[in-house]
Amino acid sequence: MITFGTSTLSRFQRGALAQLINEGNKSYQVMADALGVAKATISYELDRVKPYDPE
Repeated sequence: MITFGTSTLSRFQRGALAQLINEGNKSYQVMADALGVAKATISYELDRVKPYDPE
């Protein structure tokens, strides 16, 4: 089943990702490690919403 428009991250993780982005110069791998998810999850999340908004 394919679901569109939903995040694979929790609300807390989306907020933490937004904070990491605002801190700048973080690779997808660094952000993924900080959130305990795969690098592909970060890529998917950031491609899904531009500019990134955790809400």
